[in-house]
Amino acid sequence: MKYKCIPGGVRAGNDLPVATPEDDRYGFTSLAENLSQSIFALDTDVSTVVGIEGAWGAGKTSLLNLLQLQLKKDKPDNTHIIPISPWLSASGTSSVESLLIPVAAILDKEQEKQYSWLRRLKRKIWSGRASAIATDVLRYAQQASGKIAPLAELASNWVPGFGIAGKIMKTVSTADLSASRQTTAALRADIEKRISDMDLNFVIVLDDLDRLEPEQAVDVLRMVRSVADFSRFRYIMCYDPIVLGHAVEVGLNIKDGQRYLQKIIQLSFSLPRPESFDLRNEFMAGSIQLFEKVNGSEPDYSLIEDIRSVTGTFGAMLNTPREVRLVLGSLAFRYPPLKDSVWFPDLCLLHLLRVTFPSMYDWTEHYLTEYATVASGNGQVTVKENHAIADELNNLMSSLPPASPLSLMELAKWLPGIEGINQQSLKLFVLERDAVRSQADSAKRLRSGFHWRFYFAFSPPKDVLPVAFFEELFDVAGKTDAPSELTSLLFNKMTGNGYTTRWWFDHILDRLTPAMLGQATSVQCRGLLLFLFKNGREVLRRYYARGEWLTVYSIQLRELADNLLRRLVIDNRSEALALLGNSLTNDGTLNWSVSYLRHLLWQNGLAGNRPANESDRVLYDQDLKMLCAKASACFECPENRDMLWREDDMSEIIYAWRDINSPERVAAWIQSETRDDGNFLDVLMRLRYDGISSASGRYKGLSMSNMETIFGKDYSVADRLNKIEAEGGFSEQIQQIQDALSHGMG
Repeated sequence: MKYKCIPGGVRAGNDLPVATPEDDRYGFTSLAENLSQSIFALDTDVSTVVGIEGAWGAGKTSLLNLLQLQLKKDKPDNTHIIPISPWLSASGTSSVESLLIPVAAILDKEQEKQYSWLRRLKRKIWSGRASAIATDVLRYAQQASGKIAPLAELASNWVPGFGIAGKIMKTVSTADLSASRQTTAALRADIEKRISDMDLNFVIVLDDLDRLEPEQAVDVLRMVRSVADFSRFRYIMCYDPIVLGHAVEVGLNIKDGQRYLQKIIQLSFSLPRPESFDLRNEFMAGSIQLFEKVNGSEPDYSLIEDIRSVTGTFGAMLNTPREVRLVLGSLAFRYPPLKDSVWFPDLCLLHLLRVTFPSMYDWTEHYLTEYATVASGNGQVTVKENHAIADELNNLMSSLPPASPLSLMELAKWLPGIEGINQQSLKLFVLERDAVRSQADSAKRLRSGFHWRFYFAFSPPKDVLPVAFFEELFDVAGKTDAPSELTSLLFNKMTGNGYTTRWWFDHILDRLTPAMLGQATSVQCRGLLLFLFKNGREVLRRYYARGEWLTVYSIQLRELADNLLRRLVIDNRSEALALLGNSLTNDGTLNWSVSYLRHLLWQNGLAGNRPANESDRVLYDQDLKMLCAKASACFECPENRDMLWREDDMSEIIYAWRDINSPERVAAWIQSETRDDGNFLDVLMRLRYDGISSASGRYKGLSMSNMETIFGKDYSVADRLNKIEAEGGFSEQIQQIQDALSHGMG
């Protein structure tokens, strides 16, 4: 579907009303044509007031602009159209002056037409006195406005735009009106008669009455109904009846301002609300036009479908053309600098809320702020806070009309962590699956933990590294001849970010999603994977040194390795397997690579009891069996087995060796290496694990059943430990092992 472009385009801050029929998109032109006919059909023997009523932003000024064009087109020659904006009048200028000064100038000009050519020439050369009718009108303006001042002062208060020539004002300003002896009532009657004799008609158009202060509003109504209610005068007034009625209540100190307006305005016309689909189509067309202007290309199918979905759900709350312009203007201001950091339909959604449902906009910002903290692991919300935020959302949803398309299920499509179909089943802060989070991050969605902040500010969250860093990271990772540069870059990020308890390194692991790695080359992914093989143990050591309690599973090194290896397998399977195979035979990479191979075995169900879905597996079973054979051969080398004694914690590699080769082969090696009591106790000390409990805090634990399994079913670890203890040696080590065993029993 091709959407009609908005005339003049979408511009920030553009809240201008429709000025020409070509700009009309709500059917106001036809309405103006019919109104014009009705107005000129009114009885000219009386003064008539026509009220065009509508809420702020409903398009009253747009209709009035088109109506004035039509009135000028339809008007007889003896009719004059005078537009007045009372709220633009200079301070101290009464509405009577704003109207009667231009009326006086028009009458003066009409009177001049009746002069002989010689008199007109003399008047032009010598700037003769104002005509009698113009003088009387200005005198009446003085008396009705309560001013006793020379006409020059009235002339100085004239508001430009009424088509009054400066020379005419100069002409009439020579009259001193303060000397008049005629009463106001008699003067008014005389003016009305002479206007009738001249066969002139006036249509006075007054806009934005609902912008006036109460005193000004009362002054205008007084003028229309009492001071200037001349026959042959027809008034067209635009206003919001609720706002203007309230101004009257304040200005006159009465109870029912709208009822008072009925006394002033004989004919009222309520501006019809635009069709809902018109407003939504207007927004849809404007948003697509803005996207094309900013990006220099048409949106693709998925983006158009998302804009259509947003418009259908959140655009249903648009009530007036002004709201459409406000949303589009806000988007025109915010989107250009953010176009590379946000998903445009999400931004449309947010600004529709901001204009049409501001309390929901505020709730959304609050919720996403808290959710980002929870999802990143930097904090949590209490049960009380969770309930308070949920209650607020339920109240907001309850305030919507029954026919509203916005529901909890619809909201959950756009915001993260929301589950439920009604108030009773609503759940907030539900953590999303990694695949969903990765997709949101890649698409720069509002639900993304890395991009949500851009939608509310012109900057990312303070605990997020810029895109430029990852461009540098990939560049350095691709330098195969300088791997130490990558090591330095990443180890330097193992520091606090100043805003949360997490390291920048944690943030890097979060950001290196499959989508992000899709921007890197195979060589760059290879460099990152080699960093993990070489430095995985050192990364864990640094976390331990910081006082972190974690296991090798506690940080996302293996998930990152999976993503990197999966990418390399797609690009070149044989080279990817060769890379991992070489890491299993290299002393510098063997330790972490063996641990990672065990992870792959568990992933495929070749070890352990928690196989992953086939779609989540990185390698085939035959690939892993080949790699196990290579790793087993490596462990048969005495030099590589001696490496185990250099590890303070050998549990991970021992368990990996058992799964890669066989429990019997590992048990045989351990038994052969622990014939000496000192070596036996040393192995037990190195097989302890780190634990934590509320009662004991951090501790070293050791499970006797696990030790019996590692040493072999026919080997009694407990008996030998008791024998060594009975012999009285190694008391300090024995005590530490017994303490660890006591925790292991718990």
